[in-house]
This record gives sequence, C-alpha cells and structure tokens, in this order.
Amino acid sequence: MTGRRPVLLGEHSWVEVVGLVEQSDLVVLPIGAVEQHGPHLPLLVDAIQVEAIAHEASARSGVPIAPTFTYSSSQGHSQLFPGTMALSPGTTVTALSELCDWLVAAGFRKLFLLNGHVGNGGPIWNAVDIAQARLPREVSLHGMSWWDLTSEVWRLVTSDCPDADWLFHANHGETSLMLHLRPDLVRMDRAVDQDDIAWTFTYDMAKLSRSGAIGRRTTEATAADGERIFEVAVTALVERLGRMAAEEPPESWPKDVRRWRATAAAEYLDEPGRNDPANQPTNGKDLP
Repeated sequence: MTGRRPVLLGEHSWVEVVGLVEQSDLVVLPIGAVEQHGPHLPLLVDAIQVEAIAHEASARSGVPIAPTFTYSSSQGHSQLFPGTMALSPGTTVTALSELCDWLVAAGFRKLFLLNGHVGNGGPIWNAVDIAQARLPREVSLHGMSWWDLTSEVWRLVTSDCPDADWLFHANHGETSLMLHLRPDLVRMDRAVDQDDIAWTFTYDMAKLSRSGAIGRRTTEATAADGERIFEVAVTALVERLGRMAAEEPPESWPKDVRRWRATAAAEYLDEPGRNDPANQPTNGKDLP
C-alpha cells in the first residue's frame, strides 16, 4: 500500500464536496454484500475487499470514493446459512439507480459502480440502464466487478475452480485476499475444500455446498497470494480510472432531432436529395 490517504466522499462536508467535484468529475461507488462466506470467513468479505481495493486505488489516483453500498442481492445464498442479509434484485436496482441520481446532483458526471459480489451483476447492469435513460446525456456510467478488471485478476481469483469458475466463493482467492487485508477475521482452522461442478441448472448455495464455500484449494490460501491479488487488482483499477477520467463521451443527440431523423432515414432510402451534403446526418456534430 502507498501510505497516501484515499479521497473518501463520506469524510467530507458538503462545502468540501464542492471542491472535490471541481477536481474530479469521476466518482466510484463500491458495492458489497452481507452474506455467509463459509465457516472460516466473515459476512462482510465482499464489502471489505471491494472497499479496500477502491480505497487504495483512490490513494494512488485521487479519484473520490463514495461510501460503500453494503446490503445487496444475495438471495442465492439461501436462508440456510444464518447471517446473510439480502435485498431483492429489484430493490437493489432501485437503490443503486437512485444513488446515481444523487451523485449526479452533487455534480459528478462520470459514475463507476465497482462491484464486489457475484450476485449483483444483473442488478448493477439494470441500474446503469435505468439511470442512463433518465439522467442528463452528458453523464457517463459503468458497472463492473473488480475481478473482471483484467483476465489476470480473474485467473488469480478463480484459480481453484477450474470446472465452474463462476461459482467461486470463499475459495483460495477470496480467502487469500482476506488473509492479506484482515487476517484477524480469518479462521483457517475451519477452512474446507469443496469441488466446483459445472451444473446445467442454477442452484442456490444450500444445494451446492454444505459449508457455504466453493473452491478446491481454500485450505492452501496464503497472505502472500492475497497480496498479489490485491496489487494486481489495484493496479488494474488505477489504470482504468485514468482512462475513465480522460475519456470524452461520444457525441450526444443533435439539436434538431426531427431534422436528423429525416436526413438519416434519407441516407438509407432512395429519395431525392439523398446525396446533398446539406442533408447528410450530422451524427450529433451540430450539438450546442
């Protein structure tokens, strides 16, 4: 870790947020979960990991980080294992899309929803779609999981799930990362190995694992492996944040939508004036 402090939105007053927006139009919203992670890991694994990665990336890049959205879509872990606290996918979608509204109201124009829980993938994409449709067109949004930042991160996280890598849970990768970040919360004496199986149907965790964990080498997890995962993930996130901050969005709608539609349609129809330069679609280049 760098030793530099991350820029945490929740630690600033509203008058200070004004200055943060002036310095960065990009903000990251980490998204975790409260759910069982086997007999050896705490309920907050997903929140702890995504927050730590986001905070370190902020310390290196200066990009502000919003407070972590902790409760989310975890129904797939069933109510068999006590401690899981889940929101429905629909509630998660609504909450995230509304939080986007408020971040835009604060002045941010680029929102990155950084996910730390597999079950949130669908709700996050839906939230981005909903927010994008109703927010000003100059706002840019994206959502993705931290383990999808690069193929190397994915490989390191899912290395002990060769047959069904999408089922990884409290496995070698997650356990190693926790040993690096919060070893005080890990009970390796309780860790168990569980084969991953590529089922053709979707099953909840109660049917997939007696322990609530899936991974063939969980008992071999080490803090050193976790440090490597952390560094690779943070490096990838910093690189992506740099590209996001520099990216200019594609040109938006033209001022005269009706005219644009007519000329664009004429381009594909055999109509008089089709080849007249004055009637060519502008692809938004006549924006104010």
